[in-house]
Amino acid sequence: MGLIGELSRLSESGLYPFHMPGHKRQGLYGDWLDAAYAHDITEIDGFDDLQDPGSLIADIETGLAAFYGTGRAFLSVNGSTCGNLASISALVPPGGALLMDKGCHRSVMNACRIRELRPLHLERETIDGSDLTACISLEETDRRLTEAERNGHRPGAVIITSPTYEGFIADVDSIADVVHSYGIPLIVDGAHGAHLPVSRKADVITVSLHKNLPAMTQVSAVLVNPGFADPDEIKRHINMYQTTSPSYILMSSAERCLSIMKSRGTRLKDRLMERLWRTYSLNGDLRNLCITGPEHVGSWGIHDFDRSKINIMDRSHALSGREIYDIYRLRYSLQPEKHTELTCLMMTGVMDSEEGFERLIQATREIDADIRI
Repeated sequence: MGLIGELSRLSESGLYPFHMPGHKRQGLYGDWLDAAYAHDITEIDGFDDLQDPGSLIADIETGLAAFYGTGRAFLSVNGSTCGNLASISALVPPGGALLMDKGCHRSVMNACRIRELRPLHLERETIDGSDLTACISLEETDRRLTEAERNGHRPGAVIITSPTYEGFIADVDSIADVVHSYGIPLIVDGAHGAHLPVSRKADVITVSLHKNLPAMTQVSAVLVNPGFADPDEIKRHINMYQTTSPSYILMSSAERCLSIMKSRGTRLKDRLMERLWRTYSLNGDLRNLCITGPEHVGSWGIHDFDRSKINIMDRSHALSGREIYDIYRLRYSLQPEKHTELTCLMMTGVMDSEEGFERLIQATREIDADIRI
């Protein structure tokens, strides 16, 4: 039946909850939140335990490993933050060194503080003509590893970000080969790439199911490939950082996400790619605005690009990234993901609607036409 079915069965049963949580599966207002209360439980008989799963939750994790083609997968309801903290803690001893992407997520820096690690930095290059940073290159990785070895600071692990927030993808397989040649594991913060294939050579990959796939906020997975990382040690550290009171609603959304992607994923991805093709085709007509990203593949250490990240900038520099962001939001009721000084990022995914893309395309045409140089 799965976790979703069991939660539904419980909510309709006569089993009275003399246990946590305190709302007792009841609301008082008859709205959508009451429905969530009716399915929100703690670890009770028959519903498995995220700290030591053996049935319903274990099935979700097995499904995640099969979906991504990795040896093991662990569910996180504390986001990819928990995955990064756990992976670094499992692979780098206290006081050791970590070779890390300087543009990493704050969770990586927090792991260094918690474990008192020596941070060694991998530098990204800024792409000419924009303020976007590329991704970590193979050459930079090899150079920094050689330097660390020469200085007697061999890192316990290397962590890179791929794809980046803006969609730039590193040559992860080649980087893994170089890192492994030093006898060191590679961690990939792939939080923004849950919808993409993952490397079979990276040792640990964190993916945020909620960022690009149909799962609820906070739901992520930690993927472990056979080799340099001990999955049981990764799990032990996940349990240290993750709440002992996980939301069964969030975990059931991971099950639903898998169900959608297994049954409809190919069709949904094809539909998304067709809409993205139409959107990127605007570049042939726009006078000032442009959608940037794919043209940089092959330079700056960029191995590939995730076109679902739509980075819009004004080549004439009449509008800043913040101004483009505000126009979309205030004039057209389109909420962007974020902005930099020069660019505005629209994050798309398989659940976007045709109407949403049409509004984006029309708004982009109008904003471009209104720019006066």
